Amino acid sequence: MEPTKSFQFCFDISLEKNLNTYIPTAYIVEHTDEVKYLDKKASLGVMQSFGIVYDNLDSNSKKILTACESLKPEFIFKKFSAKIKSAKTIADLQKDSKIDFAIRQHLKFHLGSFYDLIVKEQFPLSLNIGPEKDFYRSRVDVSPLCFEPQIQFDKHDEGITYTLSLKENEKAFLPMDKKADILLDEPGWLIIDKKLGQLTALNAKKLMPFLKKKSIEIPSKLVDDYFKSFIPEIAKKIDIEANGFEVKSRDEIISCTIQPVHDFFKNCYYLNLFFDYDGYTFDASKTKKTHSFVDFSIANQPKIIQFKRSSEESFYTDKLAELGLTIIKNEFYGLDSETENSDPYTNIQFIIDHKEELENLGFTIENLKAESKEIITENHIVSASKETAGDWFDIKIIITIGSYKINFSEIIPNIKSKERLFQLPDGNYFLIPLEWFSKYSSLAKLAKTENGNLLLRKSNFTALDAIPEIKDDITHKAEYKASDLLKATLRPYQIEGVQWLLGHFNSNLGACLADDMGLGKTLQTLAVLVAVQEQLGFTTKTTNFDLFSNETTIEREPLKTLIVLPSSLVFNWYNESLKFTPHFSKMQYVGNDRKQLASRLESTDLIFTSYSIVHRDISILEKYDFRYLILDESQYIKNKDSKIFKAINKISTSHKIALSGTPIENSLDDLWSQMQFINPDILGNYKFFMDNFKTPIEKRQDETILSELKNLVQPYILRRTKEQVLKDLPELSEQIYYCEMDPEQEKLYEKEKSKARNFLLKTDGSSPDKISIINTLMKLRQLSNHPKMVDQESEIDSGKYIAVTNYLETLVHEKQKVIIFSSFVTNLGFYTDWCKENKIQYCEITGETPASKREQQVKLFQEKEEPLLFFISLKAGGVGLNITKASYVLFLDPWWNPFAEKQGVGRAHRIGQLNKVNVVRFISKNTVEEKIIKLQENKKLLSDSLLEESYINDEIEANLEYILNS
Repeated sequence: MEPTKSFQFCFDISLEKNLNTYIPTAYIVEHTDEVKYLDKKASLGVMQSFGIVYDNLDSNSKKILTACESLKPEFIFKKFSAKIKSAKTIADLQKDSKIDFAIRQHLKFHLGSFYDLIVKEQFPLSLNIGPEKDFYRSRVDVSPLCFEPQIQFDKHDEGITYTLSLKENEKAFLPMDKKADILLDEPGWLIIDKKLGQLTALNAKKLMPFLKKKSIEIPSKLVDDYFKSFIPEIAKKIDIEANGFEVKSRDEIISCTIQPVHDFFKNCYYLNLFFDYDGYTFDASKTKKTHSFVDFSIANQPKIIQFKRSSEESFYTDKLAELGLTIIKNEFYGLDSETENSDPYTNIQFIIDHKEELENLGFTIENLKAESKEIITENHIVSASKETAGDWFDIKIIITIGSYKINFSEIIPNIKSKERLFQLPDGNYFLIPLEWFSKYSSLAKLAKTENGNLLLRKSNFTALDAIPEIKDDITHKAEYKASDLLKATLRPYQIEGVQWLLGHFNSNLGACLADDMGLGKTLQTLAVLVAVQEQLGFTTKTTNFDLFSNETTIEREPLKTLIVLPSSLVFNWYNESLKFTPHFSKMQYVGNDRKQLASRLESTDLIFTSYSIVHRDISILEKYDFRYLILDESQYIKNKDSKIFKAINKISTSHKIALSGTPIENSLDDLWSQMQFINPDILGNYKFFMDNFKTPIEKRQDETILSELKNLVQPYILRRTKEQVLKDLPELSEQIYYCEMDPEQEKLYEKEKSKARNFLLKTDGSSPDKISIINTLMKLRQLSNHPKMVDQESEIDSGKYIAVTNYLETLVHEKQKVIIFSSFVTNLGFYTDWCKENKIQYCEITGETPASKREQQVKLFQEKEEPLLFFISLKAGGVGLNITKASYVLFLDPWWNPFAEKQGVGRAHRIGQLNKVNVVRFISKNTVEEKIIKLQENKKLLSDSLLEESYINDEIEANLEYILNS
């Protein structure tokens, strides 16, 4: 709530006779440049009339109002009368010396706070305002001001004349010559000629005699006793001048000490020099050049000791400059830094680091004081050792500081809280070097403490990278020799990927291969599995045929690798493994009869299954020990609370690989889930991860923590983009993506295929006409893509639609430019609707797009970062378009003539294309589409001419039976 009136607080101090002390009263006025009268006290009711909510006031306004309330006589009486029930007035309370002392302490504390706040906030203040409340007549200047006392002793035959004067801004005056009011004894506060100021280094009571006379006479017989009781108290605080005494001069520097000085507002420490002149120490930051006092150590022979600062001080200040220290503020020294330094102890650390050098230059370096804590300057030694025990490192770090040996585990709380000062057994403090907070941060977070030692998971070995004494020497790149069993030639970057994955296998650590789509993660994984099986060697198996003969066979050790995939990829992987690793035994653990295959799980090399089946069959799968567990599109487990994440993590396995082009899709949660899979607890449990990584990075954009997280996960994620390995990519990468149909879609398709077979493959010897063939096969092709293409009211889902939109989602996430071709405009419409629903920009050209709009769409796609997707129908975009920005070309349905597809590819794969082109064909499994693709592979549908979509090649007719049969 905003105040209804602009306001300001004003204060008056008036003498309270019973307390014999000036007590403040708070007033409130409408804000004005010149306050004339005070007529409203700042009570809660008055403040409410101004629309002021007390709790909404700034902290210093609250503090000063609280101080005023605490200084009211009625408040003081109530506070201290509890123990003396018979007391009627404050005077009654003051008869008890203990209570009187407590009252004086109460007054001293709250008045000291009040005057500090008046000066700090420049609140308007008056003294003894009259009944008319005419503030303007009694207003006091509250600009920051100090009154510095100066004492003079003049010796004569009858004794000594003692004079006390005050200095205001180096100008001396006698108190008696001014209108002076003593507000508070200690700390001393005065008002002199309507100026509020603090009295330095002297109790204001000492001023009382000098308010009415210039000096005090001390008879000879009292001089010795007076000075013995008076001088020791103030000699080192106040400058003393004296006449008629023996004068001894001291102007030689005995030592120069460096001490930190805290800057409250910047929360940092500067350095100050203190010069000891054998009895008095000058503060180098002050302008004071001389100091004198009277030495009465010998009876009746007082003498003046006069200290004078020497030009030799510049020797020390010059040396500091040579070391890189400069005057930063108020004659204090520090490292000259252009940038804001977040470490308040930078300059103290400099002294510790350069202690020996400074001492050789003549500086005295003793324990440095910071916040009343003494920081030792002794050197420290760190000794560290490491042993390996199973999956853990057993680490011992001892810090020797002087005579103390400190176990590093004792310092871990300081490392975590970033507290630089560590208390030693003797009460002094060790300033933890700043670099330790980055050097040991990960170790402090991730290690467990046991009997003073630190236990760190081997998977967290990068936490030791910054500690040379125990840095781990694990290598994550293994030798790889191409095997004849792998029916493919790997490109250089793929060989590197295989070596990297094998290194993790040998180190018993999980890994995530996160290459861009199209770089061959499947092939690299199969190459690794071939190499792993060759490492395993062979087993012998003896079979009893009868009582008299045995047969011993030698077999390769089974891999027992469980590969978990999205349902639509099971067949793809199976086909790829047939192509590249035909020697492996394989099993598709899918379908309604899959549980009958469970007995073969421990004897099969490659077992392909889906995430949904793992979820349903986890009670079966968790009973087996797999050698390898591999997740493709591992972002499927990104939700840590999902049933599939929990199921996957129940599977028993020795080695793990995650494959994903997008290991982080939405937030760092995705990363934690996948890291938790490949190397459990590498980032701690989820709460630990959230507190130590997720929140600092996502909410506070902490670059240091982000760097630390990258360092921890970097050894386990291999990410290569197309651009990075461009020189190793083929001119054209082609892939067939097999899609599973939705169960209801499959039923409908089989029903229509049966009708088509009966209609087209007649047994009476007659041949169907070409139009019938076109229409019948067209309907099957449409059902293969989406049931809505045949019946727009259909509620049946399309397996291909789900697969394609998932694929497009990944490409959009990777900022890839994509052309999507279909021979059906209706089919393209499903995907443009999907774009609209997901707010994804796109371009589109169909037969209905006018020529002018075509050019505009191409230009938009070519010249702008977005849209990323370009939907084109065959008839509209098969020829004549130059779209060189696309690096992916997707075919949603196979075309009868491969040449037509080549024309489509040619829209992107042409002169001017800087990126390699990835061609992906989406085929619904077990449909006419799959059959046509296989016919193309067998080169049975080659043509040198561009054919119309309605054209039916003779070879199509010749292969109708193959196309329509199961």
